[in-house]
Amino acid sequence: MMGSPLVMPSVDSIRHSRPETEHRKSVILLRWLMIIMAAYLMVFRYLPTTKITFAVMFVAAFALTNIVLTVLSSRKYSSSKLQRALLVTDVLVVSATFFLLRAPDTYIYLGFLVVFVMAAIWREFMVLLFSLVIVSLLYGVCSAFRLFDFGVLGTVEQFLTLALFFVVSVYYLFFSDRILNDAKLTEALMEEKRRADVMFEITRSISSSLNTKEVLYLIVTRLSEVFGARDCSIVRVDAQTRTAKMLVKSAEPALPETNIDLEQHPELLKAFDTQEIVFVPGPRGGSTQSVVAVPMRVKNSVLGLIYLRLNQNWLRISEGDDRFFRVMSATAANALRNAEMFEEMQHSARTDFLTGLPNHRSFQATLSTELGRAQRHNHPLSLLIIDLDFLKEVNDKFGHPAGDTVIRAIAETIFKGCREFDVAARYGGEEFTVILPETPLEDAIGVADRIREMISECDFPGVGTITASIGVSNFPVNALGKEDLIRVADQALYVAKNNGRNRVEHFEYQLITR
Repeated sequence: MMGSPLVMPSVDSIRHSRPETEHRKSVILLRWLMIIMAAYLMVFRYLPTTKITFAVMFVAAFALTNIVLTVLSSRKYSSSKLQRALLVTDVLVVSATFFLLRAPDTYIYLGFLVVFVMAAIWREFMVLLFSLVIVSLLYGVCSAFRLFDFGVLGTVEQFLTLALFFVVSVYYLFFSDRILNDAKLTEALMEEKRRADVMFEITRSISSSLNTKEVLYLIVTRLSEVFGARDCSIVRVDAQTRTAKMLVKSAEPALPETNIDLEQHPELLKAFDTQEIVFVPGPRGGSTQSVVAVPMRVKNSVLGLIYLRLNQNWLRISEGDDRFFRVMSATAANALRNAEMFEEMQHSARTDFLTGLPNHRSFQATLSTELGRAQRHNHPLSLLIIDLDFLKEVNDKFGHPAGDTVIRAIAETIFKGCREFDVAARYGGEEFTVILPETPLEDAIGVADRIREMISECDFPGVGTITASIGVSNFPVNALGKEDLIRVADQALYVAKNNGRNRVEHFEYQLITR
């Protein structure tokens, strides 16, 4: 029903290539390296002892945590809660590994453990350099104690075992943190690019399409995709009456314009009154989703509102989301304002400025359309041409402002005298027309006579009463084409004028003479 001028990759395809996926693979590989190193060192440490079974079970448990990471979904893995749990797990497992790799009755492993915890908390490159310095110092201390024959720190081989696992575990911390930061930065850049593509697509659509509803529908569908929303809609608000009408909704492409009660949507009412973005988070753990109401501002007024219902329960909206909402609301507001201006221009082009009725050009177009429909379906169509009697005398005696007042009042009277499906127009000067679709000649004469009586009953202060003469034509009784309808009605009007005015005239046959 509504097309978009550009073809973009789907949001799902973009999300499936999120950098968090690559980050998880890299972190899992680094953890496997740490697990393999722990397994290798423990096997050599406990192989000659009876504790080898316990060591194998410990390494298997360590490996199981990595297997769990492998099967987790990307969304769960990237959550902050799981990242904190992973850090705690790594600290506990590495601490236990240091303890198991220590030499009996020695405490050199505590130095490595303290530095590892520092690296886990701060994760800076300087901490890595500091770690290497600590390893070197501890090695020097160990060598000095051995030189003086103190064995409480264990052998050099035992020290190097601890140092090797320490270096691997600290570098795992550092590089996993760097990979996570790079993944977040890449994701942020991808999101900005995706939003820039959306804005470019919508801007291009606005500049190339006069179909405002199509542009607005494009905006709500793209907003729904960007934020994974349940639905998104645009509501138009009349500032004077404070009434609202839903123009488009992403979940229902064929939705007709629907009136809504702002009082039933306090978030919309607040956004309209404050002219600021209103975010309402859903309750924690509840089924209600978060909602966002964004005012569409033009200068100091609000034309409408963007209403977004999210699939997820957000706790807040980020600065980037806030900026994007403001840009999109300004774009939607401009599209809506352009539509209003275009409608106003079209209305001015079709409407007589004095009476508010359709003008001569609009009358001609409507008559062509209605006659074409009547010819296709073989239905009757009638036309009235109404001329005000002696209006020139009113202008000469009371002035043109008084004449304009009479014309406006009679235009309103003619409009009231028409049925709902009839079309009244100002033909020019003191002449009016009424198109009567699906109306036989006899019924058209009755409508004309009713309008004539309503006009004659009008009393204009300072002027008095005005009468009207009306000519009637009909397809197919006395006219077959548009020119025939106008010509026959005009000639019938001429007969009404010659027969004393304030009357309705018609022909019972097809008029051939021109």
